[in-house]
Amino acid sequence: MGTNPRFASNRELNEIMRGLWLAGLTAVALAVAGCGGDDEAKKGGTLTVMAESDIQFMDPGTMYYQFDYMVLAQPGHRALYGWKAGDTKPVPDLATALPEVSDGGRTLRIPIRRGVRFSPPVNREVTSADVKYAIERIFLEQVQNGYASTYFAGIEGNEEFTKGEADEVKGIETPDPQTIVLKLTEPSPALASGNALALPGTAPVPKDYAAKFDKGKASTYGQNVVFTGPYMVRNDKSGKITGYQPGKQIELVRNPNWKRETDYREANLDRIVVSLGNDSTVASRRILSGRSFVSGDFAAPPTPILKEALDKRKDQIDVVPNGGTRYVSLNTKVEPLDDVNVRRAIAAVTDREELRLTRGGETIGEIANHFIPPDIPGFEEAGGKAGPGFDFYRNPKGDVELAKEYLRKAGFESGMYEGPELLAVADDEVPASRTAEAFQAQLERIGIRLKMRQVPHDTMLSQFCQVPKAAVAVCPNFAWGKDFYDPQVFIAPLFSGEGIVESNNYNHAQLDDPALNKRIEDAGPIGEPRERARVYGQLDRDITEQVAVIPWLWDNQVNIQSSNVNGVINAFNSSYDLNFTSIE
Repeated sequence: MGTNPRFASNRELNEIMRGLWLAGLTAVALAVAGCGGDDEAKKGGTLTVMAESDIQFMDPGTMYYQFDYMVLAQPGHRALYGWKAGDTKPVPDLATALPEVSDGGRTLRIPIRRGVRFSPPVNREVTSADVKYAIERIFLEQVQNGYASTYFAGIEGNEEFTKGEADEVKGIETPDPQTIVLKLTEPSPALASGNALALPGTAPVPKDYAAKFDKGKASTYGQNVVFTGPYMVRNDKSGKITGYQPGKQIELVRNPNWKRETDYREANLDRIVVSLGNDSTVASRRILSGRSFVSGDFAAPPTPILKEALDKRKDQIDVVPNGGTRYVSLNTKVEPLDDVNVRRAIAAVTDREELRLTRGGETIGEIANHFIPPDIPGFEEAGGKAGPGFDFYRNPKGDVELAKEYLRKAGFESGMYEGPELLAVADDEVPASRTAEAFQAQLERIGIRLKMRQVPHDTMLSQFCQVPKAAVAVCPNFAWGKDFYDPQVFIAPLFSGEGIVESNNYNHAQLDDPALNKRIEDAGPIGEPRERARVYGQLDRDITEQVAVIPWLWDNQVNIQSSNVNGVINAFNSSYDLNFTSIE
């Protein structure tokens, strides 16, 4: 994501903190929320979230982006399971308990909570049928969900439903209004643990209200969405969203049908305003000097402001290792990037230390040399911090001569690329734009010229880098956070050819190797933790060798807040948890 930033245990937290200090994270208090908010938190007030770009999707069935989770999914929707502010394992949310597993892991029985009601205009109580429809619709082409094929494909009958050969997914049963049963073709640790069932695609959707919006080429439910969490986007009497001005603002108000006694969320704030389309420099200064502001979608303030804040406003900064990886995506379907030696040449010439400097230096993370980040099972099995040992990642400052050797292997006898320029699409906001420009200059050392287009972040995703037919060769501004604490989330969505779709595509490199696809598919059901880590670690090594992407940073997220804000970090999402944050 989406997804998107989380911790594991107190012992591991201490180890991570020591590692950050050794990496140069000085003069910063690492702030991680506990299991919930402050019982004495002040109630009321309006908080403004400052963001550079827009959300991607209003529809919970389509959401797969950290910022969408922060401002919409977590405050507005109740999936089957959720994430308390400081937790690293999901807890029951709409469900009342973790799945009851039977039939060798092929049947999951989930009890549904009473007393949860939809926001206006639906107003009625949520039942298991609403969860059934929510899960069914993530298989619909017009909803364009990004993870259904990864985590939910094992539900019986989903293929027939997707093809239009069945009116429902037979493997989703509702024996009574408070029970939903999932029948699987094979065991799924991701579902049985509740991890995948905490994704927003399981948030209930009332079929009697929403089905009409799901007809046609693309669903319009996002323009008419109803909510079950403590907050809702303002709407009119018919349910049409009125509190969202694309590119400008989202207004969240209290959901009048939400009941505190049915929820673990505190919901301290009266109102949340999400200000969109801000310059990150202006927004950062406004947050730090103003009142009742927090940062939204930018992972760190611009470097000069970050340095100043580290010196003078340490108590307004929360630095969180977010369990994510920043990477450059290389389109394996576009010439000459279809040649692995060209891709290895690009990896060899990449100066990952320079790229890190464009975002603020050591404070914002460690140099990466494979994809699975620290604190995720499979990290050590993939090589740990030392990496798998491939020569093209040997020098974090880049190696021009080695890059030329790989170009010669690709048929460029001079060791310099002599072909046409390649289309690259990048984020137009600082610091991402500077990262793209630095990468562009690095490639010119071996003769590769990029035709660089810089566009707003959401445009980069929705019109270019997540649309295969756009045929973008290089996308230098990607980051991937975990959907939950499991190595599958770093491999399957990004590198399985089975997940390539026409839009909202997360296999950005369009890597489609049948043998690799089968290995990724076979890894999913593995339940024994050590074997699961070993298999995914080896997949990471093999994918790293193919250089479909160039991982260059295991990311920290730098969140900033105004001095009167009691910001609580959600460990799962690495950003401020708007359900527990309060204004002093």
